[in-house]
Amino acid sequence: MIERYNIAPPGIFNRRVRGRYLYSPIVVVTGDDHAHVYVAGKTATRPDGSVVAVGDMRGQIAVVCEGVRELLAYVGATLDDVVRTVTYVTDIDAYYAVCEERYRYFSGALPTNTLLGITRLAHPDMLVEIEAEAVLDPSRLRNLKAG
Repeated sequence: MIERYNIAPPGIFNRRVRGRYLYSPIVVVTGDDHAHVYVAGKTATRPDGSVVAVGDMRGQIAVVCEGVRELLAYVGATLDDVVRTVTYVTDIDAYYAVCEERYRYFSGALPTNTLLGITRLAHPDMLVEIEAEAVLDPSRLRNLKAG
């Protein structure tokens, strides 16, 4: 049987428009033999929505990767479970100049990655956004309740 869980962990920024959340920060889909964890695009934001490491691509990559790691950990997954990422950057050359920052986080078997250069993210001070997909044994999952 397949089950779906939309999860909003406490203490993270989750944009609202007219009183409604725009997305689920995490969606977990479970089956009998494995679970998929989908992490919405993570940016360098504090819980109040303010942007950190303004103008610092390396700093924002670190904050974003930490955020992805924390979201995965909330449901029992790790960065080693990640099989796919999509990275959005406002300056591909700036990203390539410091892309090794990701290796501090994705140091095991590398996930696939699609890198997209875009003109702007949700806030003009945001330089990078990463979304992630992980696959793991469902016995490791926890916190499968709406937040």
